Amino acid sequence: VYVARMTTTTTIQTTCDFSTRSLVSTSSSQQRLLVSSSSSSPFARRQHGRRGRNLTVSSSSSTSTTETETTGTEKQQQKLEELPKSTSQQVELAAKSVKKALESGKKNVEVTFDIPLIGATDLDDWPGGVRQQYQSMSPMVEALMKAVSGEKTVAKKVIDDADAVVKVTSGDDVCTTFPTAEVLSDLKQITKDAKRANMIINPQWVLNGNILNDFGFGPWREKNEKFVKEFEIAYFLKEQRIQGETFRLQKVFGGPWQVFVLNQQTGQVEPLPPFEERPSYRELEALLQSREGSIAAMNWVERAQSEMTFNAESLTRKPNNTNQDE
Repeated sequence: VYVARMTTTTTIQTTCDFSTRSLVSTSSSQQRLLVSSSSSSPFARRQHGRRGRNLTVSSSSSTSTTETETTGTEKQQQKLEELPKSTSQQVELAAKSVKKALESGKKNVEVTFDIPLIGATDLDDWPGGVRQQYQSMSPMVEALMKAVSGEKTVAKKVIDDADAVVKVTSGDDVCTTFPTAEVLSDLKQITKDAKRANMIINPQWVLNGNILNDFGFGPWREKNEKFVKEFEIAYFLKEQRIQGETFRLQKVFGGPWQVFVLNQQTGQVEPLPPFEERPSYRELEALLQSREGSIAAMNWVERAQSEMTFNAESLTRKPNNTNQDE
C-alpha cells in the first residue's frame, strides 16, 4: 500500500454528465488522492452508442484496506470496495451501504445504480428512454428493498408514468425511482410519512445551474435544494467517459470516491487513487491524464484513431455491462 497525492485548485464549474441521471458536482478544494495496490473485479458495460470489450481482472478478496492521510498527520483505515462484476453484487453492496447508513442514524438516503442495458441499438443505448431504464432497473430495486427491509414482498405505486417515477414500499421502508423536480411535492409527502429507510433511486435533477436549474430560482430554489440535499449518498456507481477514457465512479457509505478505469488495450480494470470529496470533471480529467498510456493524455489525432478502433471493434462484442460472473 502506498500513498500518492494530487493537489487541485480549480474553480471551473463543469458538469460531468454522461447519462440522463449522472451528475458530478464541481468543487474548488485541495484533494488528497490515495490508492491501494490490490486489484478490482470487473463490472463493465457499454457507454452511449458504443459496445465496450469484456474486462477481466483477478482478485482474492471482496475488500481491500488502504491507509489514508486526512488532515495533517491524522490517519485512518478505510476499506475500499471492489467494483461489482454483476448486478446482484451491485445490489448486495448497495444494500450493505444503506443498512450502514441506517445504523448511523441516516434515514433519507440516495442510491445510484449503473443500469444494465436492455434493447440497445448501435445508435442508442436506451431507445425507449427512462421507461426502458426502469424496466431494466426494476428487479434491482425490488431486490434492494427486500434486502434492506427483510421482507419478501414489495408494493408499487406509479407517481409519474412518463418519467418512470414509482414509489416502492417493503415493510417500513420506501424508495422512489427516478425522482424529478416535478414530483418534489409527492417526494416531500413520502418523506414526511416514511417510518424507516426513505430512499431515492437514480434521481434525475440537476443541482449546479448558475442562475436557473431544475428547482427554479430565488427562495424556491434554495428551499427545494435544501430538501434534496437531506438525502445522503449511501451508494453510487456510474460509468462515465472523459477524453476517450472510460471509467466508473463508485462510492459506498462512509468511504471515499473510487475511480476504476476500464482499460481498452489490456482488458483490465485499473483502480486509481480515490478522492475524499466528490471529484469535479477537471479533477477526474487530470487524474486520467496522469496514467501511463492514458488515452486522455493523447493528442487529438491519436485519440481519434483510438476512438475509431474502439468503435469498430465494439460492433463485434456484446455489451459488456452484462453479468461477468455468468
